[in-house]
Amino acid sequence: MAGLSCTFTYGPSDVRSMIINNYGGVRIDGTNATIIGNEPGEFIADRNNITRVWMDHAFWPFVTTKLYIDQTGDTDVLFERTTYFKDYQSMRGTSHDEAWNNTYGNKQRTAGSQIYFGTVLEHILIQNLCAFYDVGEHNEMRLHGADWNDALDMAWDKGESVAFTCAYAGNLLDIAKCLRNVEKISGINRIEVLEELKLLLADDEMLYNCPDKKQELLMSYAKACENCTSGGTVLVPIAAICENLEHKAEWMMKNIRENEWISDGTDGGWFNGYYDNNGRPVERCESGDVRMMLTGQVFAIMSGTAKKEQIKAICNSADKYLFDQKAGGYRLNTDFKEEKFDLGRMFGFAYGEKENGAVFSHMAVMYANALYKQGFIKEGYKVLKTLLDTAMDFDRSRMYPGVPEYFDNDGRGLYSYLTGAASWYMLTMITSVYGVHGELGDLVIEPALMPQQYNEKGDAKVSLEFAGHGFDILVHNPDKLEPGDAHVKRALCDDVKVENVTGNSVRIPKHAIEMLSTDKCHTVEIYIE
Repeated sequence: MAGLSCTFTYGPSDVRSMIINNYGGVRIDGTNATIIGNEPGEFIADRNNITRVWMDHAFWPFVTTKLYIDQTGDTDVLFERTTYFKDYQSMRGTSHDEAWNNTYGNKQRTAGSQIYFGTVLEHILIQNLCAFYDVGEHNEMRLHGADWNDALDMAWDKGESVAFTCAYAGNLLDIAKCLRNVEKISGINRIEVLEELKLLLADDEMLYNCPDKKQELLMSYAKACENCTSGGTVLVPIAAICENLEHKAEWMMKNIRENEWISDGTDGGWFNGYYDNNGRPVERCESGDVRMMLTGQVFAIMSGTAKKEQIKAICNSADKYLFDQKAGGYRLNTDFKEEKFDLGRMFGFAYGEKENGAVFSHMAVMYANALYKQGFIKEGYKVLKTLLDTAMDFDRSRMYPGVPEYFDNDGRGLYSYLTGAASWYMLTMITSVYGVHGELGDLVIEPALMPQQYNEKGDAKVSLEFAGHGFDILVHNPDKLEPGDAHVKRALCDDVKVENVTGNSVRIPKHAIEMLSTDKCHTVEIYIE
C-alpha cells in the first residue's frame, strides 16, 4: 500500500431507477422478498419457495440510498412512489395471510382493491421502525432466520442480534439527519405516510423498556395491514419524525452500552453481539473462557454506539483475541470449542474455516471501515494492510491477486468470487483512506493516508468519476505527516483556488461542480502541511 495511485470508476447512471424499483420488494410489514426477478420491479420471496426473514435486510436499503443521495444531492428520490411486495407470508414471517391468492397478485393492495403506492421514504421508515419493535426478551432485535451472516440460522425462537440492533440505531440517526437536511434544502416540512404507520411512531420510554409491549404494538400494525391497507394517508411534520427516530436510536444505544458491555478485566472489552436460541448471551469473558465475535464490534463502532474509550478497548481486545498474523488478520470469532447448534450452522465448520473463526474478509474490511469512520486511522490501516499483504503473498494465499471470501488457518485464500469484501475494500479506500466522498452532492475530500501510503515524494493520487465528471485528485504531503498531524494548507481545482478549506477537509460545492466541463478530466490538488 506504499505510494498508491488508484483509478476507480464511481458513478453508475442507472442507480436511481434501480433504487426505486428495488424498494418494490419491501413488504408492508417491513420484511422483504430476497430474490430479484427477471424484470425491473419483479420479485420472488426466496429460493425454492422457502420464505424466510433475515433481520438485517431492512438495514441495507437506506445505507445504499444515503450513499446515492450524498453522491448526487438528489433528495427528490425519497419522494418517488413505488409499490410494496405481497405474498402468502405475513406478520414478519410468523404467520400466513389466508386471504391472499395468486389472483390478488404480488403487489400490496388497499381495502378498495387498488394497488398501493408509497414513497421511497415511507418504505424506509416502515422497514426501520418495524425492526425497532421486533425484539426478543433482552430487548434486542430478534435474529429470525439470520442477519448478514446467514450461518447464524438456528436461533429463530429466542435468538437476538445486538450487532444489528446497533446498526439500526445508526440508521435511525442517519434517517433523521437526512430528513432535517431535506427540510432545510427544500422547505418541505411535512410528509405523507400510510395511515397505519402512525402506530409505529409511538414515543414512550416505558414502552421502549418493555419487549412484550413492543412486540404487541408491532403485531397490531402488521395485523392492520396483513391483507390490505386502509388506503388512507396522513401528513406528519418532519421535525416530529426526526425527534421520534432520534429518541428511539438514543434509547437503543443507551440500552446496549448499559447491558451488553463485557470487560476482560484489563484494558480490553467488547459488546456481546448475540443471544442464542436458549436466550443466553453468546459472548463472555470468564474463567479463561473468552468468546468474542467481530461482527458486534463492527456495528457498535460504525453506528456510534461505542464511545471512544470503548472503541479503544475493543481494538485492544481484537488485537489480543482475534488477530492472527499467520491466518491473515482478524478472525471472525474466537474458538468456542463447541458446535453450538442453538445459534447457527457456522459452528459445524472446523475452527478457522468459513464463518467459524476464519479471517472473513467481508467483516474484516467493514471493521476497517468502521474504524476510519470514527477516526481510528492507524487501527483501520492495520486491518486493510494485513489483508492485502496476505492476499499478495502467493506462497501463502495460493491465489491470484484479489480479496477472497476468507483466509484459513494457514492464510490460504478461499472462494475468490464469493465475497462482498472487494467492493467494501474499494469503498473504504475511496471514501475513507483517500477521503473522497459526497455530502448532499458536494464533493468532500478528507485525506486519511498513512505516511507509508505516499510515494517517495510524498504524493498520492486517486482517479474517479463524481457527478458525471472525471477527477484526478492528488494529495501532496512532502513531510509525510500522519493524519492526526496533517492539515490542508490549500487546495486547487484546475489551478483555481478552492475556497472551502477547513482543517483537514476540502469541499467543492455541487453548484461549482455543475459548472465544470464534462469533456475533460479535472485535477484537484491538495497541499498538506
